[in-house]
Amino acid sequence: MSNDTNLTQEQVEKRRGVLVIFVNGQEMQEIPLTEDAYTIGSLEGDTANIKIDSSLLNPVHAMIVDVEDGHEFDCISREGTTFINNDAFGSEALDGQHTVPLQEGDIIRVNLITPDGETHPDAITMIYHRRKDIRSNWKTMDLSGEKTYHISRNEELKGLRSDEVTEEIAELSGRHATLAKRDGVWMVEDNNTKFGVYVNQQRIEDKQSLKPMDVIRIGDTLFLFQDGKLYYNHRDVAKNLLQINIEERSVWNLFKKKVLLSDIKLSIQPGEMVLILGGSGAGKTTFVNAVMGYEKAKGQILEGDIDIYKNYNQMKYNIAFVPQQDLLRMEDTVIGTMENAAEMKLPRSVKSAERKARVDAVLETLGLEREKNTKVSKLSGGQRKRLSIAVEFISDPTLFFLDEPDSGLDGVMARSLMEKLRDISDQNTIVMVITHQPDRVEDLFDKIIVLAKSPKDNVGHMAFFGTIEESMEFFDTDTIEGIVKRINRPDEGGEGRADEFIEKYRKIEEKGNE
Repeated sequence: MSNDTNLTQEQVEKRRGVLVIFVNGQEMQEIPLTEDAYTIGSLEGDTANIKIDSSLLNPVHAMIVDVEDGHEFDCISREGTTFINNDAFGSEALDGQHTVPLQEGDIIRVNLITPDGETHPDAITMIYHRRKDIRSNWKTMDLSGEKTYHISRNEELKGLRSDEVTEEIAELSGRHATLAKRDGVWMVEDNNTKFGVYVNQQRIEDKQSLKPMDVIRIGDTLFLFQDGKLYYNHRDVAKNLLQINIEERSVWNLFKKKVLLSDIKLSIQPGEMVLILGGSGAGKTTFVNAVMGYEKAKGQILEGDIDIYKNYNQMKYNIAFVPQQDLLRMEDTVIGTMENAAEMKLPRSVKSAERKARVDAVLETLGLEREKNTKVSKLSGGQRKRLSIAVEFISDPTLFFLDEPDSGLDGVMARSLMEKLRDISDQNTIVMVITHQPDRVEDLFDKIIVLAKSPKDNVGHMAFFGTIEESMEFFDTDTIEGIVKRINRPDEGGEGRADEFIEKYRKIEEKGNE
């Protein structure tokens, strides 16, 4: 297998996707998708820039094309041996459909089942990652048919959304799934996981048999099964993992205590863009202020192993916040605004040339290079908001919070702004956003936090944390607006079901921590 593309460091940094390729019996490889189009073919394919050593491929078998919102897969071969997840492409069963947009985690398989029902020796599995930095660390484990394996939380990471493979040596808590050989067939079994076990991107009901080159997904962790071996991409805990444990956030008024938030616990990986959603008065801004350390709560906020509350004077330089209102001087130019921000926010040890390079890089990231000599007062609303973001991003924060950055912008400008935030997140920054118009940009977010105010105690609680797809299933709706409708009070146009979902999520959390 080879990739003819010679990558510069700049191209690698800007890559928009990654293709992980397994060929049965060969080593795994990762191909960064930096070009506009890639042709996938056999070793004999002169025009293929991703060449794979497999007899199942034609010289030109398929293409991956960069489109506006990600990548498309075009199966040029019409022989019906190529699958996206479990759907065959190029076959009569799908009316000849051969082009499909790729989603994060999609599984592309090229496999011709042998007459005895086995996986072909040259079978290929490719996993598409939309994110440029998947932060994976692929490992392997040899499997023995005499043992039972548990896919379980690593005890050191208990409570975090990270999975590890552990042999059955002792009683372990939090077992997600079981992998074992039954009557000569390997089976994977769901042990009451929070949101299911998936094989080739389809959720299993209870248990399912496995064929070599099948991909199991539980949460963020992928497992590629081979008869006798298991590959898995355990996501190592990065040094700036954000761990949030808010026991209570309260205020005092006339000697009376008022609790605003209670029992909020979650963890966010570097590079994730997170939507903060909540019903009216659920405490979204209060939550952000507490996580930033601006208004401390009872509890603990950790970035890696550093307590933000105890080390606030040090950590505040890692945190950026963009409020709803722009705090810009109208008569300054864009470049003047940025140079002033760099002088204020970058350490004095940063040399002038380095400071200038950082300003130029941030202007490029936010799409403001052409406006650098324009007065702030002459900028459009969207450009002004991007400048506000650039001013905060100049310090290269690891935690970035934004309160309704798209407020007052039309749909096109709001989408463009959120795509810039996605670019920032892809630079290994945690980006957390409050927005009241999320449905038009939902595909840009990795996770969603839903806060809801309980009518019972008038306090904001966690009603959900997970992926956008999981949230739709959890709230039984096909829009994010529908989630808000579920939890808002009837007098606010909602269904008044906040307590129902708060309790439902609490039970799921308890089961996951058993």
